[in-house]
Amino acid sequence: MDTRNIKKEIGRMVGDYLTYNRAEQRGILVLSLILLGVIIANAVIPSGTIQKSPDFTAFSKEIMAFENAWQKAADSDSAARSQRYMHFGKRSGTLANDSIYTRLKAAKPVVIIELNSADTFELQQLRGIGPGFARRIVYYRERLRGYCDKRQVLEVAGMDTARYRMIEKNLTVNPDSIHPLDLNTVTFKELLHHPYFPFAVTKNIMIYRQKNKNFKNLAELRNIQGINDSVFRKMIIYLRIGP
Repeated sequence: MDTRNIKKEIGRMVGDYLTYNRAEQRGILVLSLILLGVIIANAVIPSGTIQKSPDFTAFSKEIMAFENAWQKAADSDSAARSQRYMHFGKRSGTLANDSIYTRLKAAKPVVIIELNSADTFELQQLRGIGPGFARRIVYYRERLRGYCDKRQVLEVAGMDTARYRMIEKNLTVNPDSIHPLDLNTVTFKELLHHPYFPFAVTKNIMIYRQKNKNFKNLAELRNIQGINDSVFRKMIIYLRIGP
């Protein structure tokens, strides 16, 4: 395009601009300025903006200082407790390295139950003995008229060796609490109620007593059918002659 044509084109654009009213001319001018500003901004400002990462150095130092102070306080408290414990151990005559649980366990008194005087509540303090077993032990004691040996608990209904071993060390017996039966005055029903006198033996005892006008001594029981040496040794503990 030569100079003449350029001048004509510029003149045409100026002529067109001048033909717009004042408001249109002002709008064209504003748009031109905005476009010019955008072009300049793109040329001056870089396309990507890099944000500077935050610095946590000071904050990390504060956290580390707090953790160190907390650890020192915990170590100091632990050392103080240990010192008090060692002092207590020396004063009480126990070893310093024993645990509190061990010493409390050793100091706990052992429960001792006297079988001929204990009630069902006391018996339930024994390991593995609930209300049901406690009632059975008392009921069997009443039938026996008193325990003469703690091993007789094994004769209680439902009692087994394992359960007995758990309570054996907690049991004791006072044989003076036994109430023997008078062999010459006891009734058939009373003697039959005792666990060591089954029906056949009880009947033979009554027949012998009636035939011989009472027993002179307990040794006469050996003459009765069904009573051998082992049975005799169990029976005589619960029998007597006379007052």
